[in-house]
Amino acid sequence: MTIKSILPEQLIHILDSLSFLSPEIFLGTAFLFLIILELFLYKYIYEKAETNDVESKNKYQNTLFSVTAISVLIALNQVFQSSDVAEEFLLFGGMLVLDAKAIFFKIIIIFSVLLMLAHIAVTKRKYAGEFYPLVISLLIGLNLMTMSINLLMIYLSIEIVSIASYVLTSFNKTKKASEGGLKYVLFGAASSAIMLYGMSLLYGMTGTLNLASPDFSRGIAQMDVMVATIAIALTISGFLFKISATPFHIWTPDVYQSAPTPVVAFFSAAPKIAAFLVLIHFYSALPNDLQTITAFVALATITFGNFSALWQNDAKRLLAYSTIAHSGFMLIGLVTMSELGLTSIVFYLVVSVFTSFLAFLLIDLAAHRQTQSEDKTEDITRFALSNFKGLGKLNPFWGVLLTLVMISLAGLPPTAGFFAKLNIFSALWEAYQLSGKQVLLFLFAFGLLNTVISLYFYLKLPFLIFFKDSEDSQSFTLSLPQAVFAILLAIPVLGLFFKADWLMNLIGQL
Repeated sequence: MTIKSILPEQLIHILDSLSFLSPEIFLGTAFLFLIILELFLYKYIYEKAETNDVESKNKYQNTLFSVTAISVLIALNQVFQSSDVAEEFLLFGGMLVLDAKAIFFKIIIIFSVLLMLAHIAVTKRKYAGEFYPLVISLLIGLNLMTMSINLLMIYLSIEIVSIASYVLTSFNKTKKASEGGLKYVLFGAASSAIMLYGMSLLYGMTGTLNLASPDFSRGIAQMDVMVATIAIALTISGFLFKISATPFHIWTPDVYQSAPTPVVAFFSAAPKIAAFLVLIHFYSALPNDLQTITAFVALATITFGNFSALWQNDAKRLLAYSTIAHSGFMLIGLVTMSELGLTSIVFYLVVSVFTSFLAFLLIDLAAHRQTQSEDKTEDITRFALSNFKGLGKLNPFWGVLLTLVMISLAGLPPTAGFFAKLNIFSALWEAYQLSGKQVLLFLFAFGLLNTVISLYFYLKLPFLIFFKDSEDSQSFTLSLPQAVFAILLAIPVLGLFFKADWLMNLIGQL
């Protein structure tokens, strides 16, 4: 058969595939529109505004923010319209796949962007105009990650996410932000290089980059176990980097401390959602038993995250190490690779969206309580734990919400975090009973021990805000939008404790 006779069929397939990518195509158009709009707004409004012309500068900011929010909402609506997909659709010759899982994950990711924009709105943050196109490009990359089942497409989508993340990290324009951004770039470049090398080895072994192809698993199965395992380990390094898992976690505390807090809240949730779906696709295509290796990575990640958090005196760094530890708990679901284990990962990810955004919102409001009405930039020194002393007495409403979210992060009832960890450990115990592997029992026992140890630093903040006296006489109140947003985030943290089965059943249908 000639190339000419095949070409029309290929073109038809590409055109059909484009129809399933309407959210991403729209976001790409919005990205270009925002860049052009920012150039005109800057030239004709911001640049010509006087130093004290607050109204013109607010018009510049509000226009870009509104266009971004509307674009994200339209993209969310487009994803919802495709939610009635009943089967898998392979796009662009198997480069991407659109199924119920991809749609669900895209909805959660886009929802996370809206939460980030809401955080920016209620805290009245002002960022340079380039901020908003970068957010859109980050969202495009994450959406593509959820659909990628081709190693090359996985690599490209991860790089789209990473490049946007590097720039967003440095948006505070401080020495610390530049340092955090540089560390992020260096570790990201190293992990990407290692991952790309592993992918090239896998391609040499299998002759295909498509994870869904039978040739992929067949080719790996025919190779020496040690050689195949090394190639697989190199490949998953890039995925571990995106979820802040050991040994690719070193960048996390510095990035979380220096990046804008709304961006950090987003980093702590959305990239993990996409990366874990990539990991699930990758693990599902492998014939090799990675249970022991994954168990040790999970154990190391949990241990490093929890024990490092014990010594932290900065709220954002403490939450950064907490995020690392939670990645380890989610990896336990990959250790089991059972239906319950994979469902538990998705449940954990959904819960982490609300807990992470609520935690970072509350510490952000407290850290900048003295400048609530000002057009402010972030000061990382305000996040020292000593600055939170006695704030629960000054604002009991804020204190109760912070205690609630810390209890959820610790995995205690009556919060959704309790069922997140309970489901993970239930899946691990079930896997141990089926396999009898001692490493699973060790992971179970040590994971529970780590959960107990984590109570110390999770309850440190509630102790400081309620049992210590404030070191300054500044009042601490929340505006109505801030209080409403905090309550809306807290409702799922409590509600999913009582309706955990509803979300688990929904995930189980994917």
